[in-house]
Amino acid sequence: MTFTNVSLRYALSLGVLVGIVSAPFASFGQGLLAISSITGGSSVFVFRNVAKVARRVTAAVKPTLSKVKRLETVVRLKKQYETTAKTTPKVNRAKVVVYSQAAVKTATGLPPEKGSQLFAGFGEYYLDRGEIETAIERFQEAMTLDPKNVEARTGYSEALAAKGNDLLAKDQAAVAKGIFLEALKFDPNNVAANFGLAEVYADLGQTAEAIAAYEKSLAADPKLTEIYLPLGALYYQTGEIAKADDLLTKALVLSPNNAETQFFLGLVRSAQGKYEEALAGFQKAKTLDPTMADAFYYSGQMQVRLKRTADSIPDFLKATELKPQSFEAWFELGEAYLEMKNFDEAIKAYTKAKALQNNNWEVYEGLGESFREASKYVDAQANYNLAAIFYAGVKDNNKDTLARLHSNNGFVIAQQCEIDIQKNIPCNWRSVVNSLKKAADTSNDPIDIGNLGWAYFRQGHTAFEAKDMATAAPILEMAKATLEKTVALGPPASEFALQNLASAQIDLADYKGAIDTLTKLIAIRPNESFPKYALGVAYNKSGDLANAETWLRKASDAEPNNVGYLVGLADTLITRKNGKELQKIIDRIRPLDPAMAANLDQRKKLLRL
Repeated sequence: MTFTNVSLRYALSLGVLVGIVSAPFASFGQGLLAISSITGGSSVFVFRNVAKVARRVTAAVKPTLSKVKRLETVVRLKKQYETTAKTTPKVNRAKVVVYSQAAVKTATGLPPEKGSQLFAGFGEYYLDRGEIETAIERFQEAMTLDPKNVEARTGYSEALAAKGNDLLAKDQAAVAKGIFLEALKFDPNNVAANFGLAEVYADLGQTAEAIAAYEKSLAADPKLTEIYLPLGALYYQTGEIAKADDLLTKALVLSPNNAETQFFLGLVRSAQGKYEEALAGFQKAKTLDPTMADAFYYSGQMQVRLKRTADSIPDFLKATELKPQSFEAWFELGEAYLEMKNFDEAIKAYTKAKALQNNNWEVYEGLGESFREASKYVDAQANYNLAAIFYAGVKDNNKDTLARLHSNNGFVIAQQCEIDIQKNIPCNWRSVVNSLKKAADTSNDPIDIGNLGWAYFRQGHTAFEAKDMATAAPILEMAKATLEKTVALGPPASEFALQNLASAQIDLADYKGAIDTLTKLIAIRPNESFPKYALGVAYNKSGDLANAETWLRKASDAEPNNVGYLVGLADTLITRKNGKELQKIIDRIRPLDPAMAANLDQRKKLLRL
């Protein structure tokens, strides 16, 4: 709408001056918008863009070695154990006796203790040959003859551990667990049984038990360096970063080209706040294993933390390609696109994340923000609304965050008003008020209270424009009371509330109050032209035409090309019957708005000024 289409009768009504609002107030930690960008009014709304530190999510559970990697670790550990066992003297091991019928006949004729020794030797014979089941049988026969035979008990425990680790390598952890526990009954210090049981506990998510079992194995056999990686990963998971650092650094020295070691050490460096080092670890892991989705995901996270969001996008994209079911990767991709202002791609990524977690409030807020930035306000409203609903159900939720969601919801409904008004669709101010009232009731923050006052004003002003004062008056009174409360709360909210309060006072014909309010606003912001224009309007309506002219001149001198200000001054000069000065103003308007200048020329002639 331009002034060509606005009758002069309404030229001094603050609520209908479209496009004349001067630059919005300077920001004070919020996103301050002149409401002309929303409804065409002259009031001001503060977009409550509370800082979103901690908005970015990370995986709900800290990364652990995958089952595939754990099984590979089992194989490596078993191999390393068997290699070191060949060069380490055995303790409490029976002397190997080659099994034969003659040897068995000899053993059966001996006293039980002596026979038990021979059968234990048979067990060692079969254990060396890798015939585990037969070895177990021979050790059992030895213990039957002499339950106190330490060598038989130790050999039996070792055979059971070997069987358990074979089962573990075949992904039969549940069966292996019982065998390891049985092995430890006969030899609590059994290294192989302890590291095997540690893998079982890790598979079951029993982290503390897994750590204890690994530590026992490592204490009994410090040469088992293959334990460094899985144990370090578990310490990372429990938050014992120093221990994780020590173990994983040792593992890296021994095996610098192990992708998992590089990855977990990257996680440790991230926890230590060493993001460049962490990024280097993740990038090395990506190179060593291009199929490791988590390495790409965390590489992207480090890029974000290092404020290289554009560089994070290829990492997050690759993570979603490798792991399409990763909610975190899709969400972070949406966040990155939003930050880079690629709103269409942000919407696509958030939508993928929503399909994986359709009750996650952060996804809905991300969609709300993306749709808002893309000027798709109906979709933004739907998503902000869902974000608020789901966040309200979060245990120990933060009232400021909930208020932000309600406030943003009201904001986008108001944004839609600008579009609806152009289509002659009434603005849904009741919904705006309801959302902003929820925000104010939730936070009791001056910004939210002030925005509620603004919404009451816009709702009341709509009825005022329709000349329905019976409806407008009580709503405008609520606006006035709410805005007066905001002003009383002091800066920064009071600064924008003063302008809104003056608008409400003018609609209520409280011109003396509006003059007082605008005078306070000008004292705070002496360089802004709009408050001066509004003060001129208030003086005009109060009948003080001399002061009206003074302030309208100040406004139009500050913005010489603002047609609205010039028309307001012209209207005052017409009332004062000052044809000479009126002509000067018409001549200033002519190159800016010829139709308006012609309108004023006609009025000047009719009034013979």
